Amino acid sequence: MALKTIDEYDLNSNRQPGSYRISGFGVYSDLIAGMLASKTEEKIGTVTNALVDDMGQIQYIVVDLGTNPSGREVLLSADRARIDQDQRRVYATGLSKEQAEQLPAYNAQMQY
Repeated sequence: MALKTIDEYDLNSNRQPGSYRISGFGVYSDLIAGMLASKTEEKIGTVTNALVDDMGQIQYIVVDLGTNPSGREVLLSADRARIDQDQRRVYATGLSKEQAEQLPAYNAQMQY
Protein backbone atom coordinates (compact mmCIF):
# COMPACT_ATOMS: atom_id res chain seq x y z
CA MET A 1 0.00 0.00 0.00
CA ALA A 2 1.48 3.32 -1.09
CA LEU A 3 1.13 6.26 1.26
CA LYS A 4 0.33 9.79 0.12
CA THR A 5 0.69 13.18 1.70
CA ILE A 6 -2.53 14.72 2.99
CA ASP A 7 -2.51 17.20 0.09
CA GLU A 8 -2.20 14.41 -2.49
CA TYR A 9 -5.01 12.49 -0.82
CA ASP A 10 -7.30 15.55 -0.71
CA LEU A 11 -6.76 16.17 -4.44
CA ASN A 12 -7.69 12.58 -5.34
CA SER A 13 -10.64 12.08 -3.00
CA ASN A 14 -14.02 13.56 -2.25
CA ARG A 15 -12.74 14.98 1.01
CA GLN A 16 -12.76 18.73 1.44
CA PRO A 17 -9.17 20.02 1.04
CA GLY A 18 -7.76 21.05 4.38
CA SER A 19 -10.45 19.21 6.33
CA TYR A 20 -7.91 17.61 8.65
CA ARG A 21 -4.85 19.79 8.93
CA ILE A 22 -2.16 19.30 11.53
CA SER A 23 0.64 21.04 9.63
CA GLY A 24 2.22 23.65 11.87
CA PHE A 25 1.18 21.91 15.10
CA GLY A 26 3.90 21.71 17.74
CA VAL A 27 5.13 18.22 18.60
CA TYR A 28 5.80 17.65 22.29
CA SER A 29 7.07 14.78 24.38
CA ASP A 30 4.63 13.39 26.92
CA LEU A 31 7.52 12.44 29.22
CA ILE A 32 8.64 14.42 32.26
CA ALA A 33 11.79 13.02 33.88
CA GLY A 34 10.91 9.62 32.44
CA MET A 35 7.37 9.57 33.84
CA LEU A 36 4.26 9.75 31.68
CA ALA A 37 2.34 12.97 32.09
CA SER A 38 -0.56 14.61 30.36
CA LYS A 39 1.46 17.68 29.43
CA THR A 40 5.05 18.78 29.11
CA GLU A 41 6.88 21.70 27.62
CA GLU A 42 9.68 19.66 25.99
CA LYS A 43 9.13 20.55 22.36
CA ILE A 44 10.40 17.97 19.88
CA GLY A 45 9.59 19.81 16.66
CA THR A 46 6.84 20.94 14.32
CA VAL A 47 4.51 19.00 12.04
CA THR A 48 5.25 19.71 8.38
CA ASN A 49 3.06 17.05 6.78
CA ALA A 50 1.42 13.67 7.26
CA LEU A 51 1.33 10.47 5.24
CA VAL A 52 -2.06 8.81 4.87
CA ASP A 53 -3.26 5.45 3.51
CA ASP A 54 -5.86 4.90 0.78
CA MET A 55 -8.66 5.52 3.31
CA GLY A 56 -7.21 8.87 4.43
CA GLN A 57 -6.05 7.54 7.81
CA ILE A 58 -2.82 9.09 9.08
CA GLN A 59 -0.04 6.50 9.22
CA TYR A 60 2.96 8.80 9.80
CA ILE A 61 3.41 12.37 10.92
CA VAL A 62 6.33 14.25 9.34
CA VAL A 63 8.13 16.20 12.07
CA ASP A 64 10.72 18.91 11.49
CA LEU A 65 13.11 18.57 14.42
CA GLY A 66 14.61 21.98 13.77
CA THR A 67 18.05 20.68 14.79
CA ASN A 68 19.87 22.46 11.97
CA PRO A 69 19.21 25.14 9.35
CA SER A 70 18.12 22.56 6.77
CA GLY A 71 15.43 21.25 9.16
CA ARG A 72 15.86 17.50 9.47
CA GLU A 73 12.50 15.78 9.09
CA VAL A 74 11.59 12.42 10.63
CA LEU A 75 8.60 10.07 10.52
CA LEU A 76 6.60 9.68 13.71
CA SER A 77 4.30 6.65 13.54
CA ALA A 78 0.66 7.56 14.14
CA ASP A 79 0.40 4.84 16.78
CA ARG A 80 2.94 6.81 18.84
CA ALA A 81 1.08 10.11 18.53
CA ARG A 82 -1.85 11.77 20.26
CA ILE A 83 -3.34 14.77 18.45
CA ASP A 84 -4.85 17.61 20.47
CA GLN A 85 -6.75 19.79 17.98
CA ASP A 86 -7.75 22.36 20.61
CA GLN A 87 -4.17 23.02 21.72
CA ARG A 88 -2.76 22.57 18.18
CA ARG A 89 -0.31 20.00 19.52
CA VAL A 90 0.79 16.47 18.80
CA TYR A 91 2.09 14.50 21.77
CA ALA A 92 4.75 11.89 20.99
CA THR A 93 3.74 9.02 23.25
CA GLY A 94 6.60 7.80 25.43
CA LEU A 95 9.22 9.53 23.28
CA SER A 96 11.89 11.99 24.38
CA LYS A 97 13.53 14.57 22.12
CA GLU A 98 16.67 12.44 22.02
CA GLN A 99 14.67 9.37 20.96
CA ALA A 100 12.84 11.43 18.33
CA GLU A 101 16.19 12.25 16.74
CA GLN A 102 16.62 8.50 16.11
CA LEU A 103 13.35 8.17 14.16
CA PRO A 104 13.61 7.33 10.44
CA ALA A 105 14.35 10.29 8.19
CA TYR A 106 11.65 11.58 5.83
CA ASN A 107 12.52 12.14 2.19
CA ALA A 108 9.77 13.62 0.00
CA GLN A 109 11.24 11.90 -3.10
CA MET A 110 10.83 8.42 -1.63
CA GLN A 111 7.67 6.35 -1.93
CA TYR A 112 6.27 5.07 1.33
